[in-house]
Amino acid sequence: MHRLAASPGRVQLRDQLMDRLYADHRIVTGRTVDSRVKNLRRKLAEVGGEDWIRSVDGVGYRFDA
Repeated sequence: MHRLAASPGRVQLRDQLMDRLYADHRIVTGRTVDSRVKNLRRKLAEVGGEDWIRSVDGVGYRFDA
């Protein structure tokens, strides 16, 4: 999820994130990215960053620290 933090305020498409997460091009679904983001949000909440990752409906995610 480095791509989100590297471009704060910029929307990252779900497909772009999948390509970065799984460079070996294994077959994954958009739900896989959703699960990763959910886990990342949980970890960020532990340090006070509960709403740093925003969902952009039908598009992807945006990092707003």
